[in-house]
Amino acid sequence: MNKVLCFELGGDYAHFKKYYTTKSPLSFEFPPPPTVIGIISAILGFDKKGNFYLSKYPKGSYRISIKINNPVNKVRWTLNFIDTKHHFWKIKNRTQIRTEFLKNPSYTIYFWHNDKEIYQSLKCHLQNHTSFYSISLGLSELLGNYQYLGEKSVKEKKGIDFIQIASVVPSSCISKDGIKFSEGKEIFQANYPVYMNRERVVEKREKVFFDRKAHSIECKPVRYWQVENEENIVFF
Repeated sequence: MNKVLCFELGGDYAHFKKYYTTKSPLSFEFPPPPTVIGIISAILGFDKKGNFYLSKYPKGSYRISIKINNPVNKVRWTLNFIDTKHHFWKIKNRTQIRTEFLKNPSYTIYFWHNDKEIYQSLKCHLQNHTSFYSISLGLSELLGNYQYLGEKSVKEKKGIDFIQIASVVPSSCISKDGIKFSEGKEIFQANYPVYMNRERVVEKREKVFFDRKAHSIECKPVRYWQVENEENIVFF
């Protein structure tokens, strides 16, 4: 892997539901890798029926890196869910659910796939700013947009000392006690789904470090990638 596709993904609002919340849905701070796969598949036009699109991403066939561009800003709204099973114009039953949303979310996505046809097809869509299906940020009502940033050259390097990593950092990518905390940063750790198989079963979850203020994280990675001498990132 020496080149990756890079694009900025964002919108007005987003909701990436945490799997352990039910009555009052909470949102992850950035889209988990399976969500990014779904967004990329929407751009490419892979069918969701029978989870066909997930068959295009077998384990180890792709790499994803995610960078948070804007500070995390969460708001809460009450959504009014209505019962339309019987009479659409005579609605009596409704349920109000307090829901958490991300305001003005923006992320930089780095993506690579070992299938050249998928890679080139995505590159073509990104260059022409086209999408087979509409892009949504977690919920169908929350439409998103993207901006192609180019095909970037990346160089893999071994981590020797503490360096600044611009992307979110999976715990498996850093050495023990490899995070350096400093004043002015808000570094959090959360458990994220990382890989989902075709049966929509999450086979891998991992603790991920990120800065809520969208700052880089000073850490000691096992290995990392330098993007055209601009910034350092790590991949899931």
